[in-house]
Amino acid sequence: MSKTLSPSEQDYANSGWLQALMGMNDPVIQQARLSTKKHLDWIDSLCSLTTIREKADSLESSMESLWKYGCENDLKWLLTLIPATQLNWLLDSTDEFTIEQTVAPDVSDAKAWACAMGIHDWSTQVTMRILSGDFVSWQRRVARQGANAPVGFTMESSAKAMMELKTTASWKANQWVDGVWTFSIDGQSTMVHSVEEPIQVARPDWKVTEDNAILSIQAADERFQKLRKQSTGSAIPQGDWAAWCESVPSLEPLHQAVLGGRDMNLTSPFRGIWATVWPIIYCRRKRLKRGTCGLVDVRQKLDCCFQADPKLVTWLLVFGDLLCQAQVGDGLGIAAKFKS
Repeated sequence: MSKTLSPSEQDYANSGWLQALMGMNDPVIQQARLSTKKHLDWIDSLCSLTTIREKADSLESSMESLWKYGCENDLKWLLTLIPATQLNWLLDSTDEFTIEQTVAPDVSDAKAWACAMGIHDWSTQVTMRILSGDFVSWQRRVARQGANAPVGFTMESSAKAMMELKTTASWKANQWVDGVWTFSIDGQSTMVHSVEEPIQVARPDWKVTEDNAILSIQAADERFQKLRKQSTGSAIPQGDWAAWCESVPSLEPLHQAVLGGRDMNLTSPFRGIWATVWPIIYCRRKRLKRGTCGLVDVRQKLDCCFQADPKLVTWLLVFGDLLCQAQVGDGLGIAAKFKS
């Protein structure tokens, strides 16, 4: 009988899920575990300034590998769902203006993706919205500081109450020590505002995310069903999922759709593996709430899933971890973070 995960067990599961879920000593299953952990390590290396510095030697390889895996497995949309690619940016350091990307930047390859995450220096075009009165006050501050007076903007040309100015937003990675954003009004070399911290970004609309998630889930079930070999091991357990599915309220409807069998016609193996890996995902992200997730119980179920379809286990863990990053985490990268 499974038990509620204690705080110490939960911390252990988060610090090393593979160690916490070591099951039967089977070389095939062990290889599948290591392969899956490698994919999750790629994600972990891009989650914070600390892990990016710690993984500096293997960072480029991790990014390229994760990008390739995402593109080959219908997860590119989740990889690019990173804070800096969202439209509305929230600058807590100033109330004088707002920043919006009218067009999301093109993230078409691993290099562009790395830049948008802030791993490398990066620039993108944005629109600055500022009240004309605040803009004039800014001009005067620049003049008082001894800089040349800004050209091209005067009291007459700033007659509108709200000005919309083309602006270049530039991120300087500074070797992942103390990154800085600068917002430069195009054509105005002295009109520059700096932010010495990651920017806050509004979280993406859940409805759009959910629609994309459902399409990926349905495509993955069909794809892995065709690849799945007849299992010679135990059948994939279905289990009780009601206790843990409420851990993240916004994701609960998706669990209900997948596991309830009413809205999505998915195969039984897919639903069984889904129900097994999501408690692990929530443990990793410290989101598991009072769920029945005894480590021995999870260990046994995961062994069955690895026997039946190791590639689907890996896909679901990567999919779930990236989805949590976008929905409840800070997001990948260091240049920007989703606002809590």
